[in-house]
Amino acid sequence: MSSQRHHARQTIASYEIALRLFTRWAERNGRQRLGDLQIGDLVAYARTLRKRSYDLSQRAAAARAEGQPRERLSERTIHAYVRPLFGFLALADSHGAIPFRVAAARPEVSRVLPRLPDPVAPTPPDLRRLVRFYDKPHGEERERQTLTRLRNAALLHFLFSSGARISEALSLDVGDVARDRRVLARVIVRGKGRREGTLFIRKHAELALHRYLTARNWPSAREPLFVAFDPRTGGERLSRISGWRIVTTAAHAMADQMELEGKADEAELLRQVTPHTFRHFVGYHLLNEGVALAEVSQILRHRSVEVTRSFYASYADVQLQEVHDQFSADPWPDTDE
Repeated sequence: MSSQRHHARQTIASYEIALRLFTRWAERNGRQRLGDLQIGDLVAYARTLRKRSYDLSQRAAAARAEGQPRERLSERTIHAYVRPLFGFLALADSHGAIPFRVAAARPEVSRVLPRLPDPVAPTPPDLRRLVRFYDKPHGEERERQTLTRLRNAALLHFLFSSGARISEALSLDVGDVARDRRVLARVIVRGKGRREGTLFIRKHAELALHRYLTARNWPSAREPLFVAFDPRTGGERLSRISGWRIVTTAAHAMADQMELEGKADEAELLRQVTPHTFRHFVGYHLLNEGVALAEVSQILRHRSVEVTRSFYASYADVQLQEVHDQFSADPWPDTDE
């Protein structure tokens, strides 16, 4: 059981949608039981996804409600619908519930699936100014407003320092980051697949967290670290949507300032900032400072160095070119000149 994978609720909900979609298709095509399925049915289903607009996302539903024309499914959406199906069929195969082996079906279906481009991390803007957006009040504040600002500041500094995923940051309790009213330099967290890893809290993040927890009168260790302060949900763990809003509000406000300063390109990048951008910034900055890829992989808690390499391969090539240009030998000067 210790090796069992655990998924976030949002991931589980996406898997449920994918399986529901396949079930509808199978019933329409006369496949009422698992035992009725054949490899050819899976191939036909994959071809159907490539031809039709089967997107069940909220964005697609809203577009249909407004009468907008249906778009073909993207390559990533098609794979996102097929991947959970194979996981389910592998379970069914292990119980002898289907008349074929999943290992034999995978290559047949893969032949008709669209090819995905290699994942590449987007080049992030410089976030060193953005991280301080909530450090000082922007006018007079009441007590609840001060608590909210200090929480927002602590969240931005934590993401900037650790490169944590937003889900990891919001899942932390007070006792995970503090002992005896002292913020820890290292935090143990469970990331993707429930894999345990270490987050590092630098001095600027330590100070921001200390100010925030002091303003909350150092709550008990079991209370959530980042909580809501609005009247309706006050005291509850901060939601993922609220965490995103904290980051994007600061980024858009900073983008407006950049435009006033005539920095249109930087403003455009800031408008694309999400909580995950802090994670990419940590990776790019460390590589730019000459940190080895294997060490960056450990800091970001990727599953393997190859995952890190796939995300930052293009950046590494640029860095290698700079090293090559700086240190490669030049031919001897022409003595005849």
